[in-house]
Amino acid sequence: MSTNLRLYHTILHQIRQWWPEERVTRQRNMALLITGLFLAGRVHLSRIVGMWPSRSKAPSLVNRLRRFLGNPRLQVWEWYRPVAEQLLALASGPELHLIIDCTKVGFAFRLMTVSLAYKRRSLPLVWSVHRGSRGWTSVQAQQALLKRLLPLIPAQRSVVLLGDAGFQSVELLGWLRRQGWHFVIRQQGKIQVYSPTFGWRRLDSFALEPGQTRVLGWVRLTRRRNVGWFWLVLHWEAGEDAPWYLASSRSGRGALIRLYKKRMWTEEMYGDWKGHGFDLEASHLRDPDRIDRLVLAVALTFLWLIALGSVVVKRGQRHLVDHRSRRDKSYFRIGWDWTLRCLRLDEPVSFRLLPYP
Repeated sequence: MSTNLRLYHTILHQIRQWWPEERVTRQRNMALLITGLFLAGRVHLSRIVGMWPSRSKAPSLVNRLRRFLGNPRLQVWEWYRPVAEQLLALASGPELHLIIDCTKVGFAFRLMTVSLAYKRRSLPLVWSVHRGSRGWTSVQAQQALLKRLLPLIPAQRSVVLLGDAGFQSVELLGWLRRQGWHFVIRQQGKIQVYSPTFGWRRLDSFALEPGQTRVLGWVRLTRRRNVGWFWLVLHWEAGEDAPWYLASSRSGRGALIRLYKKRMWTEEMYGDWKGHGFDLEASHLRDPDRIDRLVLAVALTFLWLIALGSVVVKRGQRHLVDHRSRRDKSYFRIGWDWTLRCLRLDEPVSFRLLPYP
């Protein structure tokens, strides 16, 4: 049996276990998409179908894949919801640390994601695609994305949302408080804050040097909205170009800074989805729904490789695909290289979506 056909059958078998009620043709097409995505290492449709175990002509295969990505019956959230539920159930500890962020995809779209902080990476929970390659997403779009997660989070779990200045709106912060969520959200330096101690001042008017931290305490945001109270910590991380102005729902200093640093873990995920992995930013798709379905395949493939990498490390087999002394590779790259190794040696390939906790 050829390598790509063997991989396809392995993936198809697991897809049928995870989504037994889904139509068979969509199960097969998703298995083909993930197979081609992995073997090609790119999201370009012609590269993906070039890895399919099929004798059909390339143009007809590309058209088949386009139809699949354009099929409204392929409901992204219906496919991904059980995966998100399992990831949230897998998370250990008293708190769930979620990261909200945005990145450019394709030529003129932005991808907004909410992901779960996990071992210096983040695991995607939910996402949405928006037109425009620049600017921030609206507060309404941010709330709509977060609302998808609300039914999935157990009432007893504490949640902390981490985000950069693209999510600084006091309207969003107020909404998070009403849900009972905590947050550490970066603010722009031009924002004015109020304290009885110093009145109204711009955040960037406070003197701060690299390596320094300053706690402003409970303040109100902003002069136009005058909403409060929020805890403010100013911190200039060594090596960063500018200070972090961190607004939180609870007091603290070092703990809040350490929490915010986890926000950068989503950059590792984006790197795996883009330049270090599938080249998602170079997709030629121009329809947000098609991009949404392509992201579904990218997310499933990414989780598969992360999960497999964690298994390889857990079993003490990391040295077979990574340097013993340096340990250069992430779980994602370990999972990728392990799969290639199994295919090369004609060994069984594992397809799983949940990493070790």
